Amino acid sequence: MKTVSLALIFLLVNSFGSIAFGVQKGKSPNSPTAVVRELYKVHRNGYGPLLEKRGKKYHEKFFDKNLAGLIWKDLTETPTDMVGNLDFDPLYNAQDIKITKFRIGAPIVEGEKVTVPVSFNNFGKKTSMKFLMVNESGVWKIGNIDYGEDTDLVKLLSTPIN
Repeated sequence: MKTVSLALIFLLVNSFGSIAFGVQKGKSPNSPTAVVRELYKVHRNGYGPLLEKRGKKYHEKFFDKNLAGLIWKDLTETPTDMVGNLDFDPLYNAQDIKITKFRIGAPIVEGEKVTVPVSFNNFGKKTSMKFLMVNESGVWKIGNIDYGEDTDLVKLLSTPIN
C-alpha cells in the first residue's frame, strides 16, 4: 500500500510540474504562448478569416466565452450601413499594418493569471500589448487584450455602437 501511495504522489507531483513547465516555456500545444502563436498564424496578417463571420469556430477556439461573444456580436449585430467597434485589427491595434520585428514574449505567471506579451514594429513604430489568458476547463484561451493606456479589447467591444 505504501508503494502505491508513494507512486501516486510521485505521479501527481510530476504531472503538476509538467503543467507549470508547459506554461512557463510554451512547449505544450495548449500553453498560453502556443495559443497566441497559433492565433497569429491563423490570422495571417489580417488575411485570415478570424475577424469575419466565417471565422466563428476560431472565436470559440482562441477566446473565452465572453470575448468570443463580444466579437460575434460586433460582427453580426452591427447595421450594414455602420462600422462596428472592430474598425481596426485587434491583433495589431491598428487599421493599417506593416509589421516587422514581431515577437511573442515569455508568459508571465502570477498565481492563476497568465499574461503573454507581444511586441512588434508597425510602420516603424514600436508597439506592445498583453494577452490576458484564462483557463477554461483545462484549455488556455484569451480573455482580453490589453493595449495599454487604459484601453483593452473587451472595453472597446462593450461600447455601444452609435
